[in-house]
Amino acid sequence: MRTARVVIAVLLALAPASALAQNYIYCINDRIEVDKRNLKKMQGDRGHSTICMIGPTFDSRYDALAWVEKYLRAKVDGPCSCK
Repeated sequence: MRTARVVIAVLLALAPASALAQNYIYCINDRIEVDKRNLKKMQGDRGHSTICMIGPTFDSRYDALAWVEKYLRAKVDGPCSCK
């Protein structure tokens, strides 16, 4: 019983953190990508890649992908431009 309480407490503690995770829409090297990393982290991880945000942020990846299809009329890995 004690183990169950500990597991529930851990899950409740982690719930707000996962709710804050955002999905960003980027154009990276002329290709559309959706990622949870913010722009500063993406630039650090991708080195000299050309990166720009091309859409709003979303709580769910599904919503980000739907936005890409509706407003950019494309899919992830489709063409884009930071110019």
